[in-house]
Amino acid sequence: MAVVNVYGDGATSTAGANTVTHHYDRAGIKAANEMNVYGQWADRKSMPLKKGKTYKISKFLHIYDRTQANADFATKGYLSSRNIDDVATALSNAALPEGAGAVNKTSIQKVTIETSFGRFGEMVDYSDEVEMFSEDSMQVHYREELGRLANRRVEDSIQLDMLATGTVMFPSVATSEITMGAGAAADGSTDNVWKISYDYLRKGVRKLVRNRAVRNTSIVTGSTKVDTRTVNKAFYAIVGPEVKFDLESQTRGSGAETEFAYVPAYKYAAAGNLAEGEVGQMHDVKFIESETAVVGTGKGAAIPVSYVGTLSNDGTNFDVFPILFPTKGAFATVGLKGHGKIKFNSQAPSKIELGNPYGTQGFFSYNCWYAGIILKEECLLKMNVLASA
Repeated sequence: MAVVNVYGDGATSTAGANTVTHHYDRAGIKAANEMNVYGQWADRKSMPLKKGKTYKISKFLHIYDRTQANADFATKGYLSSRNIDDVATALSNAALPEGAGAVNKTSIQKVTIETSFGRFGEMVDYSDEVEMFSEDSMQVHYREELGRLANRRVEDSIQLDMLATGTVMFPSVATSEITMGAGAAADGSTDNVWKISYDYLRKGVRKLVRNRAVRNTSIVTGSTKVDTRTVNKAFYAIVGPEVKFDLESQTRGSGAETEFAYVPAYKYAAAGNLAEGEVGQMHDVKFIESETAVVGTGKGAAIPVSYVGTLSNDGTNFDVFPILFPTKGAFATVGLKGHGKIKFNSQAPSKIELGNPYGTQGFFSYNCWYAGIILKEECLLKMNVLASA
C-alpha cells in the first residue's frame, strides 16, 4: 500500500514544496553577482547556438580617417593627432575643378574582429558526515564560496581581455614594461616620475579625446553643502589600491597656488549615482578601486643597486601597475542564447549510483561560458605606472 505523506524530491512534497534547496541556490547566485567592477563597463552581445564557438563582428572604418597619412588611420581608425599638412593635403585632393568628371574616387573598408568562447567550471565535493556532524550550515557555505569563485573568474576574464588593448601609454621615457623605472635613482629621489600624476593623467585624457572616446558620466552639479566640489563630465579609470594610495596625495600648482588635485567621492556636490567601486576624481577622470586589479610583478626595469626608494618591487625588478580606461562602447562580453551567466549543479549524498554506491558523497559545481571582445581598441586605454609599496 502506497504511503500518502511523502517528501519526494522536496519540491513535490505532499506537505508543500520545501525551500531549503532554493535557499542554497539563492546563496550561490547572490555570491556570483556580488562584484561587478569590470563587468559594469562591458556591452552585451549574444550568439545563437549551433553556430560554432567563434563570434565575429565587423565594422566599417571611417573614410575620413583613412584619407589621413598616419598609418594608424588606415588600419584601425585611430585619431591620435591630426597633422596640419595631412589635413591640407586631404582637402586639396578633394577639390573639384570646373567640369569635373568621375574624379576623387574613394572606397570604404571593413574590418572583422573575433573572439572564441571558453568554458569554466569548478566543484566542491563533500561527504554525508559533513552535514550530519558539522555545527555549520556547510551546504550554504559551499554554494556561496563557489558562487563567489565563479564571480571572480568572470571578472578576471573581463579584466585580462580589456588589458590586452593595444592602446598603451607609459610615463617618463619608458616605451615598454621592461623600461618602466629604467634609470631610477637609488636614493628614491626620482620615484615620483614613475607614479601616477596629474599631468600624466591629463595626457591620457588627451589621447582618449583625440581617439573620440565617449565619456562615461555627465557633470556633477553644484551644491549648497559645505566643502563639496563640482565634478566635470569624466572618463572612468580602474585602479588597484596601490595606485589609489598614490592618487590621494596628488597636487597641482606650486607655491601658494598648490592644492590637492584628487577629490574623494564623499566630497562630490551630488554623489547619488556613484559607479560600483567609485572612490574619487581627478581632472576629467573618475576612479574605480578594484581589490582584484592585477599587477605586473617584477615586469619593470631592474631596481638600482642599494635601492632605498618606495616603489613596489619583487626584490629584483619594479612592479608595473596598469590603469584601465573602459570607455563607453569599447568592450563587450558575448553570451550564448538560452544559457545563463552561470549555471549551478548539485547532488546530495543520498543519491545512490555507481559512482556513489554507499550514498556518502555529494557535490556542488558551477560552469559558465565566457567570451569577451574589444570593439574599439582606440577607445580602450591602458596607462602603466609604478606605485608605492
